[in-house]
Formats: sequence, C-alpha cells, structure tokens
Amino acid sequence: MSGSGGGSGPAIACVQCGQALAEGARFCGHCGATQAALRGAQTLIEAPKAAPPPAVSAPAAAPPAHKQTMLGFASPLAAPAAQPVQAAPAPAPAPAPAPVPAEPAKLVAAKTMLGMPGVGPVAAAPSPAPAPSPGLASAATPAPAAPAATPAPLGAPVPPKREMHMTMPLQVAYVPPPAPLPDMPAPPPPVIVRKRGIPLSVVAILIAVILVLGAAIIAMLWKSALPIVAKATTTPDGHDALHLECPARSCPDGTTVSLDGAKATFAAGQSDLTLAMPLHIGDNPLTLEVARPSGGRDQAVKLVVHVAYRVRADVTTMSAPHPAITVRIEAKPGSTVTIDGKPVTLDANGLGAYAIDESAATEGPADESRVVSLDSAYVLTPPGAAAEKGTVSARVAVSPLRVDAPCPRTTVDEDHVLISGRAPKGATASVDGVTVAVAADGSFETTVPLPATGDHTIEVRASTQALVPRTVHLAVTRVASLADAAKSFEQQQPIGYDAAMADLAGKTGSPIVVDGAVIEARASGHRTLVLVDDKRGCAKGPCLARVVVGRDIVLVRGAKVRAYGYVARPFTTPAGQTVPEVESAFVVQPQGKR
Repeated sequence: MSGSGGGSGPAIACVQCGQALAEGARFCGHCGATQAALRGAQTLIEAPKAAPPPAVSAPAAAPPAHKQTMLGFASPLAAPAAQPVQAAPAPAPAPAPAPVPAEPAKLVAAKTMLGMPGVGPVAAAPSPAPAPSPGLASAATPAPAAPAATPAPLGAPVPPKREMHMTMPLQVAYVPPPAPLPDMPAPPPPVIVRKRGIPLSVVAILIAVILVLGAAIIAMLWKSALPIVAKATTTPDGHDALHLECPARSCPDGTTVSLDGAKATFAAGQSDLTLAMPLHIGDNPLTLEVARPSGGRDQAVKLVVHVAYRVRADVTTMSAPHPAITVRIEAKPGSTVTIDGKPVTLDANGLGAYAIDESAATEGPADESRVVSLDSAYVLTPPGAAAEKGTVSARVAVSPLRVDAPCPRTTVDEDHVLISGRAPKGATASVDGVTVAVAADGSFETTVPLPATGDHTIEVRASTQALVPRTVHLAVTRVASLADAAKSFEQQQPIGYDAAMADLAGKTGSPIVVDGAVIEARASGHRTLVLVDDKRGCAKGPCLARVVVGRDIVLVRGAKVRAYGYVARPFTTPAGQTVPEVESAFVVQPQGKR
C-alpha cells in the first residue's frame, strides 16, 4: 500500500468489506467505500497520542469544526476569528532535522454511523506525531514522519487548534444476491363443469305456457258454468218469491244466495228465495249475492226476471170480519183468468181478485192452532198469446182460543154474563171488539152486560203476530125465569141417554136433558165439570154422562142435578168407557131431592 509520502507496496484489501483492490485504488468496486478516508480514519484511530505541546496562553477554545449528529453526520460550525496571544516561553528545542515544507491539511473522512464520510476538512494536529508503537505497526499503515514544530514568532497569530471528531466504523454484513428464480411447471388447464338438466330459460317458458293454458281452461270453465235460472213464484202466505235452479257443480249444497236482506240456501241445485219487496209486471233487474261454502268463490250474479203476470194468494184478509183467502191477479189488460174453473173478471188495468171463504176454519173454540191450506188451479190467457196454467197456494195458521165461560149457547136470568177463556201467550184478545187484558199464561176474563131479556151474540177473538185470528161466537139468552126456560126447552123434544149413545157423532148438536145424581164435580177456572149418573132415557144403568157447566157452581156428590144442553162430542173416561159430553145451557137443582 502507498503512504502519504509516496512509495509502492504489495496489493491491498478493502478496509470495509475485505475485497482485494488494485494498487493505488481509492474506491472499492464491491462496496463503494473510499479507501483514503477509511485509512486516514484507521490511522487516526490507531496512532499513539502525541506529547502535549508546550503550555501557551491560548484564547478561548474554539468550538470543534465538526460535531457529530445523532445520525453520525458531521456538522460544520464556524470558528471565531483568531486573536493574537502571547506565547509562553518554551524550553530549548531539541535538535531537529532539516525543515520540511508543511503539507497541506488532508481531508479526513469522518465516517458516520450510516457509513457515509463527513464533508468538512479537518486540519492536522500541530503537535508532532509520536513514533509508532511496535504493537500497532502491523495493523496500521506507517505514517510519514511529521516535521518538527517550529515555534511561532512572538506576536504572530496562532492558528486555532482543531479537534478531530470521528465515528466508529460500522460492521456491514454482506448480503449475497438472491438465487435465480427456478422454472415452475405450468398449471393444469381449468376443469369446466358442465351443468346437466333443463336450462332455466326453458323452465321459465314452460311455466309461462302452463299458466296461460291454465288461465284459458279456467276461463272456459268459468264461462261454461250454467247461470242461475230464476222463476217468479209466490209463497204460501202470499209473498213474492224466486225459485232458483243452479247446477250442483256451480252451486253445491250449502251455497247461500241473498237479495235485499232476504236469504236462502241451495240444496240439490235448487232454492226458494222469498223476496222482501214484491216484483212488478215487466222486467225486474236483480243482483243476487252468491256465497259458496268451503272457501268457494263468492260472486254477484245479475239477472233479469220478467213477470208477464202475477197470481198470488193474499192471506191478510183472514183477519177480516169474514175470514177469507183472496187470490189476486195482475195481468195485461184483456187477459182472461179462471180459478178452480170459475171465471174471474179483470178491470181495465188487468187487476182482479177472487175470495175463498175460510170462516169455518177460523170459527169456534180450539185448544191448538190449526193450519188452513189452499191449492187452487188457475188458467191465464194473455191477449194474443198461449194460455198459462199454474197453481196458487197458501198456508196460514189460525190461533187457538178456548172460552171457559159461558158455553156457546147459554141461558141466564141475570143482567150480565162473565166471559173467561185462554189464548196463546203474547196474544191479543177482544170481546165484542173491546180489547181485554191477557195474562202471562194467556188467560183472560171480562164481564159483558145484558141490559135486556132476549138473545145476545158475543164475539170473542184472539190472535198473534204469526197466527191469524180465531173467533168464537157466544149465543147468550137472558130470561126472566129458568123454570120458564126449562119448559121452553122441553118443547124442542130433547133426546135421552140411550138415543145419544146410539149415534154420538150423528147426534152432535142435538138437544138433550141429563137428569141424575152427581158422582163427581170439579171446577176449572170459571167452568165446572160434573159426572152424572143419568136416569133419563137410560134403559140399563149406570148411564154416565159428562156435563160441562159454563159458570161457577157448587155441587156435591150425590146431589140431584138436571142439565139442559146439547150433545157436544164423545168423551172417554179414565176407565176407558166412552160417554157423551153435554154442553149445558143452564142447570136446575131440584129442591129437597137427593
């Protein structure tokens, strides 16, 4: 290696990485380190300390020219201007070799912590370098001998001492270059999984086709369903009605149909709907609300019912003084009509009526309600059209009514008569047109005056909202004396017991006299029932007869009684014997007879 003073030597190695360098190389081609700076740093590090110079009066120490930073970089600081000082007397210098011109200050590269050289020049120490130590000669490059310091003349400026700051060399690990990338085999080609089955587009098309076909089939079936057929009729109580017919698949059992609050149910494809409002002659547009069971489709069915004529039964006339069922006809003017073969005259508007008397069905007492039925055939021929045939029907129930007192034919010798009886619960009752109070059990009673002797007819009526009135007519005769009434009765030639028993049904209503002893008497309301052992007209006894007395009377067992009355109906005793029942007009008790 070559020193600062020249000369040649063997090949050298990089002080940084150890790489062999050519002679005189200033930079390492492997790591890039500057060789001169590193050698100077090494020399400074390994050189022995020089003997201190003679003490002189020096100015204040100047700050070092380079201060090391935290990152290891030298920081240049400006040095203050040198002040002349008086040099202290020095000892006599030792003999020195011939003076050698001073070399200019070398740049010493102070290595930083990052391994980078400092940038500021560093002046050589003014003191002479001591002789190298034998122990360090092998490790460091021999430095040239420094010239002896020449004492500065008095009064000459002394250059400031520059302190050398250096960094420790860093050990840099050598990182070898990475190995070349090996050749990798190419990846296998991708595996394409092909889905099997029908594509979604085809499925969507099939579903759409199925839905369209289903809708078309439903529409065809919907339209093909037969409509409801309606025919105008009348109910037995005279109200307008519609007889409806519908196929069972369209109107299964339990299907309901309603119109204006009226409701009916289909059974076997048929239903009868009673209308709240009557139809008129001509076209009647109607809207039926149909509700099907089990979640079936509900719908509104519109139809038109044409009424060319109307023949209906009117039962409201059953409450008239003369009860009757009236058949009313509405037809085109000029039509001809017959009811039960009897012609009915129509007025100019085509209206007519035919009354069927039902007095017999509503007259007389009855313990139970009775139904009056009417089925009359008619033939109606509109002008210029074919005859229309049909049957008009009516059903009506008559209220029960029982009169306990008096009997239907009664003779009294008083100026009044007590009327008592029983009607249905909630009924209204009247006597001679005067309403009387009806108790909760249906019983009622009142007194009717008889201002004069003679015959009197008393009318008793009872009805409910659902039952038409029943009427009982009582024939009451006021006499001056019952003895005279008995004589008058005998003039009618009443029958005896044996004659009545011979034909009870044929003798109903015939006058009869029962004369005998009382076997049993029982009161019920204002009526008295007496069982008599009849001796009149009886060939072989005992001849029992049941006598109904329409008033309160006290009779004891064994007492003699004579009852004037009329044969009513057969009566069966608890022992199973059939005896005649007699409704008495009056009763005479013979005095002093037992």
